[in-house]
Amino acid sequence: MAWTTLEFWIEGYKWALPAFIYVLGLLATIDAIWNGRTSQGTLAWVTALTFIPFVALPLYLFFGSPRFRGYRKARKASTSVLKELHFEQRMCANTFISAEKTRSIIPLEAMSRLPQSEKNSVRLLINGKQTFSHIFKAIETAQHSILVQFYIVNDDALGRRLQKALIAKAEQGVKVYFLFDEIGSVGLRSQYITGMRKAGIQCSRFNPRKIKRRLQLNFRNHRKLVVIDGKLSFIGGHNVGDEYLGSTANVDLWRDTHLQIEGPATLAAQLSFVEDWYWAQRKVLNLDWQVHPSNENTKALVIPSGPADAIETMSLSFVQLILSAQKRVWIATPYFVPDLNVMGALQLAALKGLDVRILLPDKSDNVVISYATRNYVSQLRLLGISFLQYKPGFLHQKSMLIDDHLSYIGSANLDNRSLRINFELNALIECQNFAKDVEKMFIEDFRVSVIYPKESSLFSTLITKAARLFSPIL
Repeated sequence: MAWTTLEFWIEGYKWALPAFIYVLGLLATIDAIWNGRTSQGTLAWVTALTFIPFVALPLYLFFGSPRFRGYRKARKASTSVLKELHFEQRMCANTFISAEKTRSIIPLEAMSRLPQSEKNSVRLLINGKQTFSHIFKAIETAQHSILVQFYIVNDDALGRRLQKALIAKAEQGVKVYFLFDEIGSVGLRSQYITGMRKAGIQCSRFNPRKIKRRLQLNFRNHRKLVVIDGKLSFIGGHNVGDEYLGSTANVDLWRDTHLQIEGPATLAAQLSFVEDWYWAQRKVLNLDWQVHPSNENTKALVIPSGPADAIETMSLSFVQLILSAQKRVWIATPYFVPDLNVMGALQLAALKGLDVRILLPDKSDNVVISYATRNYVSQLRLLGISFLQYKPGFLHQKSMLIDDHLSYIGSANLDNRSLRINFELNALIECQNFAKDVEKMFIEDFRVSVIYPKESSLFSTLITKAARLFSPIL
């Protein structure tokens, strides 16, 4: 029986579509092999794309690409600006760049965009009220520019207070730039942004909604940063929302940590913002790049990281700091799903007999991560590493203390997303006096914490082992 034209096309479509999907799956497999960063993640994608391309291909297009393509143009643009200003030579001439560096700092400095600097003043801010009190005071003093970047911005009491403060400065003629992550701030209403734009504030999503960039949704800009006049900066774990002040019904206490940095290191934070803004808007900001030393002499190194880096910057920075420790390694993190490199560094620190303590939240906001964490804890505590759970509220701080002189604080968690996928921003402070403040902070947190519980049953252990299988994508 002869086929009709319609039947012919229907039959051809039945064969053509699967063939097309399999061809695309093959191309995606080649891309995964060519650009993959870890053998585990690459093998997982290759297997899925080969055997279930109809399911795996859409996921790979949106979440599997291991590189953040195009961001290197932002690096080149910002680098050319600094070269034109002879920025690094000016810092060297004024001895703001640290002349004497410990061996542990040298590789970290090589990972950073700007070198370790002196003549900084650094203040530890250990809760939301302290952090935003200092941020709002700094905004009031701004004379030339205000750069604001957060992963999460909520249109609540704190968010509207920030909006009002920025609008007031924009109306005074201060240049204000507002950058937010469209995934983290998915609930931010358009009216919030419209109100600021009417006042002359330049606002942007980090990942503008273009088809090309929709395929990079897995990459989040997790940085929390405020820069005032190129002189003063704030780096840490707080986002903009009432819960970060512990003033919502479902959060009794939000435990977080931020840094206030005044001095040359702020320019490294400003450079990080400039690169992110260029990626979002393809514009180089005209800002003040004069070096503004403080009255103190604290050494600081700002370390940005992200999927555009040629190496695993954040993972390697944790590894280097842990391996450099001679006495202790104290860590606070809300999510503990370390990669193999960090895992190995922690094991070596424990085998050396160091005081290794890791502070985690009592309750996690991610069930899978919570179960995976329990498996890592079970393995590492056998080597003598102490794990504690913070009881008063949700622990969200990302802090590390190495020996008596190195403090590492910022936005990066100890999980695969922060170590490898997200754009993060941390600051390394080399100062014994500042380390004493961080030590006091940790001791107070330890005081209100309890020993992390052991697994209670074989079934529970099985669940944690199964959850750990998802660690490359958590």
